[in-house]
Amino acid sequence: MTTEMEYEAKSLLTKEEYEQFQYVLGEKKPITQQNEYFDTVAFHLKHEKAALRIRTKEGKVVLTLKQQTDEGMVETHQQLKEADHALLRSGTLPEGSVKKAIQSLLPNQTSFYPYGQLITHRITYPYKDGLLCLDHSEYNHQEDYEIEYEGTSMTQAVEVLTELLTQQQITCKPAANKVARFFSTSPHFTDN
Repeated sequence: MTTEMEYEAKSLLTKEEYEQFQYVLGEKKPITQQNEYFDTVAFHLKHEKAALRIRTKEGKVVLTLKQQTDEGMVETHQQLKEADHALLRSGTLPEGSVKKAIQSLLPNQTSFYPYGQLITHRITYPYKDGLLCLDHSEYNHQEDYEIEYEGTSMTQAVEVLTELLTQQQITCKPAANKVARFFSTSPHFTDN
């Protein structure tokens, strides 16, 4: 079990801007990660500014609860076994740190529904005391491109990303996080 605070600044990119950054930062092969998103039928997690996902990357399967705070995103992670994965896909949370965190957030919710997948092809670069990510994501019959900087604080992350975009003469296009973009295009979800 791991709980961590994540400080991310991000901007959507056009395909051309994405390719420009690949050229400037150096061509690398992306790593593909598959994200499957879950919520209750009434979207209780979304209404609590939280998200539940299973990420499969390089043979590892990790369950993560992401919770928005004023300072950034708190993430609670838990490695999953195949039986745990199957249990969650049937609607039941597997035992562990994520279930405990969800029970403190939503004490009366026990059933979660899989809403779909978002595939991200990610290229990472160590950059200025943090991690710079170029993402090409595919979900709900569409795709987008994004640059994301994970820093040591929100202030530092925003400063570094703003400086980098300015150097490349690219206008910042603020981006909602991937789960918000996924659900905003999902046929299952309407924002009431």
